[in-house]
Amino acid sequence: MSNVLIIRSVYGKVAQTYFIQPCPNPKTGKLPTCVKTVDSNGDMILSEDDIDKMSKGLKHFVPADKVFSIIDGTTFDLDDIVDKANWEAIEYCNWIAKDRYERDAAGNLIIDGGAKRYGVADLYVERPGEIAKAKIDKKQQVHRACGYIYEDSEVERIKKCRVLGRNLANAIPADILDFLIDKAEKDPKQILALYEDEGWKMQLFILDAIDRGVIRRSDGIYKYDDKMLGGSMDATVAFLKDIRYKSISDSIKRETYPELLPKQTIQELENQVTANIPHFDSEPTPVTPTKKK
Repeated sequence: MSNVLIIRSVYGKVAQTYFIQPCPNPKTGKLPTCVKTVDSNGDMILSEDDIDKMSKGLKHFVPADKVFSIIDGTTFDLDDIVDKANWEAIEYCNWIAKDRYERDAAGNLIIDGGAKRYGVADLYVERPGEIAKAKIDKKQQVHRACGYIYEDSEVERIKKCRVLGRNLANAIPADILDFLIDKAEKDPKQILALYEDEGWKMQLFILDAIDRGVIRRSDGIYKYDDKMLGGSMDATVAFLKDIRYKSISDSIKRETYPELLPKQTIQELENQVTANIPHFDSEPTPVTPTKKK
């Protein structure tokens, strides 16, 4: 894979030039080891070892007062000793984002900023090798996701559509397939998660419970009776998967899928419900059919 990086400007090729001097690492407050201070004559202060390595082409050093002229399209080949040292000298400049969508510790975009302030960077790093690899990786993911979809049964596809936010129970098979393939091409990781992780089954269970009125959503909170389950689907899934709340999960399952309960459990539930109803447990009086004369 190519080890070349390209500096891009958010303004494109407008011939704007950025003048940047070597920058310290914000974590250490120190300049990179390739950057050397200069004396009163403007010459770098180098040790004999530094001079020897530089003369042999083994190392390259950058004077601390050097000014780099950077424009959109400036490239650095990190396999080249000189380019590598030059890049290390300026890579911590706060005008340069590590990629187009880098965020700071507060979650604000380095380039675009947030709701309350503008971004601090105009430049960002583009790595052609990584871009090409990412495209290949996505194509492979799409291929794998589509394979799962084609091999799935019609019933299972409908269930997964529901988890993805579309109820296609009455749709024709071609529409169901088209919906899932479209999802796979746009976001293959989402489809792969459905087929490679069992979490979607819990989501489907929660949706069934909501449809049958067992779980309700009020003020953005998922609730079961007076119990709060979570403020989102993911939080509710995590809650019901927690072994500490298995009794609540089992109770919701019994109410959501009563038709799946064994006869003995149904009889026990019926006995609990009808325990205080007078004469409910008495044997019914058999009716003797009358004969026509």
